[in-house]
Amino acid sequence: MKVVMVEPGQYARIEEMDTGLESLQKAVGGLIDCAYPWEEMVCIVCNDEGLLNGMPLNRNVENYQPIAGPFFVCGIEGEDFCSLTDEQAQRYQAMFHQPELFVPYKTGLMHLKYDDPNLPGVPDTLKKAYQERHGLPELGFCSVPNLNMIMLVKYGQTGYWPIEHFPEGMGAEEYADTLNQMIGVSKPQQTAMLYGSMFGWNIPAASPERYDENGKPKPHGQRRGNQER
Repeated sequence: MKVVMVEPGQYARIEEMDTGLESLQKAVGGLIDCAYPWEEMVCIVCNDEGLLNGMPLNRNVENYQPIAGPFFVCGIEGEDFCSLTDEQAQRYQAMFHQPELFVPYKTGLMHLKYDDPNLPGVPDTLKKAYQERHGLPELGFCSVPNLNMIMLVKYGQTGYWPIEHFPEGMGAEEYADTLNQMIGVSKPQQTAMLYGSMFGWNIPAASPERYDENGKPKPHGQRRGNQER
């Protein structure tokens, strides 16, 4: 049957799936459960114990709740699962297309859609957007020197959103690195995003090519690319 498969940290994709119970359980990583957030005859099939088993949060479902672990969207026919129509498959793939990151924030759980050009299934339009941003992502996390705080910064915007809730036993720098790794942001990109948010996005310091693999400035002779920004 035709479904939309949605996995944490991956782009949603349309695929064909066997309707046998073993195949369904394998797709979600365990016992299956169903959610019915929409009025049309479709459902979300997810892991029955995703939250209890500590599976990563996957996508936020509007007017419902975040789903933990992998899930798929399929049609319903009587008491059985069935294929989505072509129109439904395209619509639900678009709904869940981008991977999402969930971060505790002062107003509650923040869910952030992001793009990573290194993931399978990334559209060419998103690869082009990265090139137009001179290799910078849409968002990144920067630790603040001498302050136990993380700044969430977004490309093209000044200022930041403070992230002050960290996992137990983890400092700001380590947590920022962890979040950046989850969304495919490198150390050079992290440093460039920090300077861009503080001093402007067209300055040379907002280019990741100026920094080494640890996010430290390269010697002048090692810098490449267009620095006239």
